[in-house]
Amino acid sequence: MEQKIKEAEQWYDKNKTLYERFSEEIEGIIIKVLKAQKIPYQSVSHRVKEKEIYLNKCRNEKYNNPIEEIMDISGIRIIAYTNQDVSDICNILQDEFLIDKGNSGNKADMLATDKVGHLSVHYVLQLSKKRLELAEYKEYENLKCEVQVRTLLQHAWAEIEHDRNYKFTGVLPNGIKRRFYLVAGALELMDYEFDKLSKDIDEYAKKTEKALSKGDFNLSINSKSLEQYMLKRFEGATNIKPFVEGPIISEEIIAEVIKFGYKTIQDLEIDLNKYESVFQNHVSTFIGVLRDLMIIKDCEKYFKVAYNGNWQGVNKRSVDLWKENGANKIDKYLNDFGICIED
Repeated sequence: MEQKIKEAEQWYDKNKTLYERFSEEIEGIIIKVLKAQKIPYQSVSHRVKEKEIYLNKCRNEKYNNPIEEIMDISGIRIIAYTNQDVSDICNILQDEFLIDKGNSGNKADMLATDKVGHLSVHYVLQLSKKRLELAEYKEYENLKCEVQVRTLLQHAWAEIEHDRNYKFTGVLPNGIKRRFYLVAGALELMDYEFDKLSKDIDEYAKKTEKALSKGDFNLSINSKSLEQYMLKRFEGATNIKPFVEGPIISEEIIAEVIKFGYKTIQDLEIDLNKYESVFQNHVSTFIGVLRDLMIIKDCEKYFKVAYNGNWQGVNKRSVDLWKENGANKIDKYLNDFGICIED
């Protein structure tokens, strides 16, 4: 036993920095691919198992050759939002890496039907042959990494359940233990409900897009309907764009639009048709167009009823546009609300 531990310790000291580089590379690849595929995620993080933890694991009698058999020295954790996101991420991992299927699996499949608890998907993976052909990856040829994928709620449960310093660990009275696992079941149900809500929102967006493509503007104003409408209405317009790295439509502009008095997309369509020539050459964002429309239509109403203080600066070009189209009192309101004009 002592000889086994001594050899493992020497091997660990020699290879730790290699595994640190390897872990960073795997994390970087995963982040790049998720962003390229537009798969949402909460976080991706890496770690290399601490020396003492590794050596304690080596002492387990089930490992005859821990150097070869322990595969989680390098670890990656991916926290997703919904179960569907977990599924999408898993598909990407299977496409991008070489998976050790014998040492990978879904913990949900291992639980009995009447059990609840620690859920996540685990993969033991290596770089693909295609990547290993590249010079910068050659040194990682025989290295393996454990990747864990779970939802935010699964992660919250696991962190509480496995924190050995927390009061929920140890042997508890049956009544308290039962309530503890009831909470785990409730979190699992909430994950399923988040999945359903996510799918329902996607379905609503598709129905909204279909309605708008048919010219049906009798839709209530919300983030999905307004976003789809603005994208459709200004499709192909090079002068109207979303904020760089920002939203197409924000919660703040929706609140302003509704306070101003617009109830349906049809209401906006009527006024945008009326002032269409104003926006033909004016460079702006989708949010800016909506704000410009309200200020031009009724400057006083906008600032007294709809303005919520979420913007404190405006470029001179926009101010000139407002004045040219009838917002004669704009200087007064900009001064009253402390809004600065920037060149």
